Amino acid sequence: MHSSFDTRALRPAASANALWNPTVAALWSIVFTPAFGAWLLMRNWEALGDARQALAARKWFVFSMGLLAVRLLSSAVNARVNGQSNLMHWAGWMFLLAWWIGAAAPQARLLHTRFGADYPRQGWDYALLLAVFAGTAYWILSAGFTWLLVALT
Repeated sequence: MHSSFDTRALRPAASANALWNPTVAALWSIVFTPAFGAWLLMRNWEALGDARQALAARKWFVFSMGLLAVRLLSSAVNARVNGQSNLMHWAGWMFLLAWWIGAAAPQARLLHTRFGADYPRQGWDYALLLAVFAGTAYWILSAGFTWLLVALT
């Protein structure tokens, strides 16, 4: 049976940029924060040539970085006043859920609908190494900021 529908139009060209699996990116974001996943999804949108969605993913990334900065500050202040607050902990989980619903799941559905399981995959080595490096830098920055706040006030 011959169909006039050409499925090659829905498949990335062999030379097209490889994509990270958005579902796996979301799962890694549980460990490495939604900033990690938002950055990967932004790179996916760029590889797919969708500037509007890439910009939306960039906004998720920037907001994630802002949330991390607030969490760093909150942690240092809590250490300084010998207090404990779970507000930022819960805010982080709620943001992860919102990001999954608003960004990761839609991209995962789109890739599944458009390509199925047949698209060039981006390797995880570089991305995970970068995430470990960024997480370590964040931890050092947080510890240093907390030490400065406690020592100087």
